[in-house]
This record gives sequence, C-alpha cells and structure tokens, in this order.
Amino acid sequence: MVNNVIKSKHKPHALLLVESKLCDLNSFISNYIKSIVCTGENCEWCKKIDTNSYFDIITINGYASTIKKEEILNISNRFSNTAVESRGIKFYIIKGVEYATQQAINSLLKFLEEPPIDTYAILTTRAINLVIPTIKSRCQICTFKSNFIVFDEILKKYDLDDAQKQAIKKTYYSYDDAIDQLKSKMFYTTYDFANSFIHNTNDLSIIKSLQEQFSKFDYRQIELSLKLLNSLVSRNEQLFKLIDNVRANPNKILLFNNIWTVLQGVK
Repeated sequence: MVNNVIKSKHKPHALLLVESKLCDLNSFISNYIKSIVCTGENCEWCKKIDTNSYFDIITINGYASTIKKEEILNISNRFSNTAVESRGIKFYIIKGVEYATQQAINSLLKFLEEPPIDTYAILTTRAINLVIPTIKSRCQICTFKSNFIVFDEILKKYDLDDAQKQAIKKTYYSYDDAIDQLKSKMFYTTYDFANSFIHNTNDLSIIKSLQEQFSKFDYRQIELSLKLLNSLVSRNEQLFKLIDNVRANPNKILLFNNIWTVLQGVK
C-alpha cells in the first residue's frame, strides 16, 4: 500500500499517514515528494528535496506545539500565490494533526476541500482515533508499521550500551527524533541527567546541580528527560501525567520540584 502510493501516477491531493512506533516516516515523505517533482535522471528537484532547499514546502509540527488557526491560514495565504520554485508544485506537511485546535481544523478543512492547483497535503498522526472523520474522508490514509530490525541496525552505529538501547526503544516514538537526538548528543546528555536524578534524590548538592542543568533545558529536552525518567522507573503514573501536562506548565522550577517529589516516592 505504502509503496504503491509512491509508484502511482495519480497522486492524491491529500495523504494522512498513520505512524507506528519507530517507523521510518521521514524517508517515505521525502521519497513521496520526489516522486511528484522528479523530472528524470540527475533531477535537480530531487536534489533540492534531499538538501532541504526546495522552497515550496511548509512544515508544521504539532508534536512540538499545538497547531493554531494562524499557521493554517499562513499556508493558505502563501500557497494562493505563485510558487517560488519554477517547478510550480507546492507541499505542506502537518505532523501531529490531532494536536490542531478546532479553529485550525476548520481552516484546514476549507483548504482541503478546495486545494489550489499543484498543491499536495501530507498529514501525519499517531492517534487516528483522534482525527475527525471529515479530515479522514478528505485524505488517502496510509498506515506505517514499526521497523525494529532496521532500527536495531541503525543503533549499531552509535556508542550505546544495552541499557541505553532499551531506554531509546521505550522512550522514543519517532524514528527520526531518536536519530536526530543521537546525532546532536541530546540523548546522551539527557540520559545521564535522568540516571543521576534517579540515583541521587537524597543528595542535595547533586540535586542543586541537576536543577541548574534542568533550568537550561529547552522544551524538547524537558520532554525527553521526563520520558526517559518514566522509562527508567518502569512507567510511573505520576511522571506520565507530568509528560501530558508539560506544554501547559512552563514553570521549570515547579516542574523540577514535582519530578523530585515523584522520584523520592519511587524509592
């Protein structure tokens, strides 16, 4: 089904991609876009896709922050104009469409109903049951399977012990996030932070140092630290609730103290 979408000469104007844990989604998206813009051997447009230099692609990441109406309107306004690239084909990618506000969904529905010529939508979700029927009915739906065998091979390229490999598999949903954060070293730094926190809850000098470190974390690293802590203490319900609420609670001091309280109760 997935490969058939790439090979098909008649591409749907809108795709809804259903992610499974640790599936290689970004590779599919890249290959799908190239299958539309490609003009033949040594295609300059394919090279632009590979180097992220094709200007007529807009990406919104609902996994990082709630998708707002203004972001959808920005796509609509920008794509109502002539394409920047002479190829003339435009794409918008909305990751985590289930995290869109109702106002954003209403704007998206209008755009999906009347798409501009040569404009393709790629939506993704990790919870198809949370995507409203009117969105699903306007898209061709493709479901991706987990690919743990390929992922295990990828992990061999990195300096990881067995405990770290298990933590990665328990912590990450996105194949691409895992690889990106291994390359940037964010995983290693945050894993060491989480381990130190778990094993030193009664050492005030270490806790103070960890709090200073935590205060410098951005949203992505805070979320990763909570997910790692949750995986390392066998999915604690209270930590799981903190993960759900982290977007709504930007107060790092309060959040750190809540984590500390939970971890003291785990011992």
